[in-house]
Amino acid sequence: MTLQTRNLDSPDEKREFDHGAMHVLALDGTTFVRGVLEPGWRWSIDVQPLVGTDSCQVAHASYIISGRFGVRLDDGTETEAGPGDALAVSPGHDAWVVGDQPCTIIDFAPAPAGDATRIARCPCGVQFRIDGTTDTDGAQLEHLIAAVQQHAAGSHGHDVDRDHILDELTTG
Repeated sequence: MTLQTRNLDSPDEKREFDHGAMHVLALDGTTFVRGVLEPGWRWSIDVQPLVGTDSCQVAHASYIISGRFGVRLDDGTETEAGPGDALAVSPGHDAWVVGDQPCTIIDFAPAPAGDATRIARCPCGVQFRIDGTTDTDGAQLEHLIAAVQQHAAGSHGHDVDRDHILDELTTG
């Protein structure tokens, strides 16, 4: 049996960027992310240049606390969500903040398990993980590399090149 409590105000990792911030913590097999996304945030503008994919290739299970959030799948299907709405979004989408109010969103994801977990580390020691069994096209690995680079630049003011991250990549 397990009973654990953690507060997202004391995360394992903080990611800050031009139009917002994310607090990330792992708790008994689940990763929780609280994003506060400012008006003007859009995945295709703020994240796509870092990861290099045409659209976000990560699945999301999310809950909107405040603000409004738009999502468009690659097939053109589109929705808008607001406070109290839960979202299940497949890989292959763009997303953005709707309107002039920040959007606070909670994202839930199962932590990768077993030997398929791929781990990248910032030189400061912060770890980033993906489940290698679901990364069939390499998109999650590119997200992983971009996350390490964004963390290193935003938190420490230094660049970490892609080859260094790949050289240090481990499994767990």
